Amino acid sequence: MSASVRNTVTSQENGSIFKRSSNLDNELKKKSVVVNQAQAEESKAKKKDTTHYYSVETLADLQYRSQIKVLEKVYGEEVDMTPKPIQDDTYVEQFMKYNLNVMHQMTNFTTMVTKSTTRSRTRSSVRAGIGGNKQSIDDLMNGILYETINWEPYSTVEALEEAYEPKPYTKSFLKITLRKSDFFEIHSQTQTTVAKGTPEGDDAERDNRNYEYLTVGKGKIRRRSDNDAQTDTLLFTTRAVNTILITKATVSSYVSNFEMYDTLNNITKEFATATMSSVKDLTSALAQTEEADTFEDDEAVAEKDKVTSQIERLFRSPEFRNAIMYMGRTLSSNTNEAGLRRFRNFDQVERWNAEAEYVYSMNLLFRLVPEPSKDERKAVSDIDFCRSNGDILAVAYGLYSFSSQHVPTSGSVFLWSIKNPGEPERAYYYDVPVTAISFSPFLPSLLAIGLYDGSVEVRDVSSLQDTPVAVSQRSTSPGSSPVVAIRWIKQVSDDDHETDIDPFLSLSQDGSVTRFRIIKSPFLLGFTQMILERVEGHPEGIFVHPSSRIPCESNRHPQGLSITTHPLHKDIYYVLTDEGCIHKCSINYQHQYLEVLRCHDGGVTVMEFSPWSPKLFLTCGNDWFVRIWIDGITRPLLELLDEMTPVHWAKWSPTHSTIIVTVNRETANVWDFRRNLLRPMSKHKMDSSFNTVARFSHCGRTLVIGNERGNTLFNALNDMPFSPHFQYDELEKAIFKAIGNDHELLMELKSIGFFGYPNKKAVF
Repeated sequence: MSASVRNTVTSQENGSIFKRSSNLDNELKKKSVVVNQAQAEESKAKKKDTTHYYSVETLADLQYRSQIKVLEKVYGEEVDMTPKPIQDDTYVEQFMKYNLNVMHQMTNFTTMVTKSTTRSRTRSSVRAGIGGNKQSIDDLMNGILYETINWEPYSTVEALEEAYEPKPYTKSFLKITLRKSDFFEIHSQTQTTVAKGTPEGDDAERDNRNYEYLTVGKGKIRRRSDNDAQTDTLLFTTRAVNTILITKATVSSYVSNFEMYDTLNNITKEFATATMSSVKDLTSALAQTEEADTFEDDEAVAEKDKVTSQIERLFRSPEFRNAIMYMGRTLSSNTNEAGLRRFRNFDQVERWNAEAEYVYSMNLLFRLVPEPSKDERKAVSDIDFCRSNGDILAVAYGLYSFSSQHVPTSGSVFLWSIKNPGEPERAYYYDVPVTAISFSPFLPSLLAIGLYDGSVEVRDVSSLQDTPVAVSQRSTSPGSSPVVAIRWIKQVSDDDHETDIDPFLSLSQDGSVTRFRIIKSPFLLGFTQMILERVEGHPEGIFVHPSSRIPCESNRHPQGLSITTHPLHKDIYYVLTDEGCIHKCSINYQHQYLEVLRCHDGGVTVMEFSPWSPKLFLTCGNDWFVRIWIDGITRPLLELLDEMTPVHWAKWSPTHSTIIVTVNRETANVWDFRRNLLRPMSKHKMDSSFNTVARFSHCGRTLVIGNERGNTLFNALNDMPFSPHFQYDELEKAIFKAIGNDHELLMELKSIGFFGYPNKKAVF
């Protein structure tokens, strides 16, 4: 039967109509679907009720809203802003009817096409029906509309249509989706200034009239509505906050006598009168002295004594000393202008300079030459910069090498300023050599001074008086060994009255550590903090073979060489000894160490923490080595060796995380372990005299070195690499690269993890 039945698909302009060519198919279709007339009528009624169900729910709301009228005053005129209701009855009926019919239409159409395709056996019928009119199946589907389909001959669609029951629409609101539209410009008016009467001027006046019409005139009354929207918060500043750009330039200046007089006008009138009278008396006294020398009588001797007393009184005057100091600064700038400009970093090499070379050079800026006292040559024993003012430098003159055959009988401390490298601005003289000094980081005007006889005193350098603030006494500090190092510590106490002035630690040569406090007394309050004992056995660190020539030491206390505080833990300090060991101690424990680490086969002279890591530190000693350690690993990470001579001083560069500067007896070496681990990048012989100690300036671009002749040399570090932007990252990368061949050490370092400061900052 299926072979005798043939279907024909005809494409027309208004759509596609499917026809049955045989009455047998119509009979079979009518027999396949039997629909009860009563059920069909009932389903039609239910469909009609469901279609209008939502209108019953919202009818009350629409009636209530129709009674409300919204009026808004816009520039004195009432504008009706009442929302208008949407007439949706007709559209909803069409929408529901169209959707239901089209859905069943597409379902029935798919079934019919499938059946007709399976029943057609010959390829000629399909080719004639579809390919003959050159239309695709998409064109046929798009051409199907509700108006072009005839559903009357088929009762199947009507049965399915009546059996479908849509869900009632119970919501009383509409969902609206807002999308961002394209940006369009409503009005734009640029500010211009043109000549009046010209075509450009006429255009400008026309724009001004249009702007006034829209902002002030009748054009500003326009229909608009205010809506809330979520926008970003913008912070605005007033015009008063904005300042004028300050430009800096290096220019020459001229100072006259009148300007110098106005600068020094802080001298009181009484002192000026007394000074003038003293000068007159001095002049007359000198004249009388010359006459007295001629006659050589007793009155001339009396007048000479009077002149001497007047001169001494004049030099003891604080105002006169300040006047001399200001005048000396003015005159010194004429001879040291180039060095002072370089010390202040006025002429720096820019990063985009194509001629920059990395040769790590040192150039002498100027030197500080003190006036000898008692005709003795005293070595520079210690140097320290003021923490709050990098232009002020304190230099101690006395004894550096305690094995020296000649010990000077006196010492002094000079306070220098780079504004006047020719003369010191403060001078303190002592009957014994000075061995250690240290500025307080908490009260920058306080200077602690350690002497060769074991006594300690504190001075206020801002005061013109020569009297010290407090001195030590034998009852509280009975030690008589030379003081080799002084370090200020932060007071850790809950009592506010005890934290006014922070204490400091003093290390003596006999291995005793004394803690001093400044109280309301002319004497320092001191007590013994720690007494070092010699190390027995083999401590952690490098292995050192015991000496067979010295089976037993004559002194059971090691010799102290230096003292260092921890950058983070204020109660931790480290004591360096001649045994090559570092004793980690705490101010909370007076009779025991926290840790002992052997770093060198000989004395340890310096221990310095890295400015970019509180765990990374370097040590240098008399075994010619400079070693880099990290807290938590008892093996040195790096070892630097160049010359077979003891290293007196070593420190990290404040401007480069991978550069270390070392000073031995004859030369100053610059190491950069990121580039070379076998030898320094440069060597510099400073002077004919042996070097003693050194310090970096606050900026890190000037190195100050003292020698045994008493001279202090300011050396500029030129032709250095540019500072990296990420100092800690460069330091970490260089260290991992240097120890890459030692797999065990590399794994230990990786187990420590991040060893820098929080946020990778630097702490000096």
